[in-house]
Amino acid sequence: MRNRIALIGECMIELSHLAPDRLAVGYAGDTFNVAAYLARTAAPGTADVQFVTLIGDDPYSTLMRESWTAHGVGSDHTRTVPGGQAGLYLIRTDEAGERTFHYYRSQSAARGLFGPAHSPEIDDAIAGHDLVYLSGITLSILDAPARARLLTVLDETRRRGGRVAFDTNYRPAGWPSPTAAAEAMSTVLARTDIALPTLADDQAVFGDRTPADTIRRLRRAGVTEIAVKQGAQGCVIADPTTTIQIPAVPHVQVIDTTAAGDAFNGAYLATRLTGAPPEQAAETATTLAAEVITHQGALLPAKP
Repeated sequence: MRNRIALIGECMIELSHLAPDRLAVGYAGDTFNVAAYLARTAAPGTADVQFVTLIGDDPYSTLMRESWTAHGVGSDHTRTVPGGQAGLYLIRTDEAGERTFHYYRSQSAARGLFGPAHSPEIDDAIAGHDLVYLSGITLSILDAPARARLLTVLDETRRRGGRVAFDTNYRPAGWPSPTAAAEAMSTVLARTDIALPTLADDQAVFGDRTPADTIRRLRRAGVTEIAVKQGAQGCVIADPTTTIQIPAVPHVQVIDTTAAGDAFNGAYLATRLTGAPPEQAAETATTLAAEVITHQGALLPAKP
């Protein structure tokens, strides 16, 4: 069976430092990274991975879309905005491989998602997928009316038998306050089947102290499948009644932690879509995340 997956968000120009005065150009963004790693991990013929966004007609947007194809990600439901442009971000990493992001995206075409320039035909197409994925960063670029329209699409997806996967993925610069982020994210969590949060994000937004706090809150919201990422401490997976700790891969030389969580999410979902149990999916996801953090930038090179 070929699963149809739609991932909603923004892909941007990524500039990462090779040296203080030299930058490498790539194309990435949290939900696109998940799409790329999902397509990379999925068994041949098991997944049709589509990225849903709005892009500009500038040269970098064109190259960006070409990069999606190289990573096995489709763009059937992406539209070009005349006169629009791609957003941009820079990554700086410290000696431990931890990253800091600097965004230049206020005029990004993707901010028009679910707005007046977003066709109702795309809403219907999204709702016809087996799985729809989005993140807290997706929510942060949408205004209130666009978020309301998105919620309608998620409701319709589930009504048709599809599932919703959500990563709270919190970037403070995208929100007026943690409270505003919590309110917006909670409306999506009420419609979420698979939650893939990072503990540090949910500590900042919801005040959780431990994975158990996060799992308890998500169960109350009605989420039936949960994987709480903890970086070097691995992850905790949970269903409505049980929890299992999955350790991280030991002794990994960290170069750049960018997109480790995205790689986890992509591999986890790809593995689950084969019918494998959550524990196996989490182990596969943890292994891929460990590989990604030994590489500079968000994405491993596309497979030939």
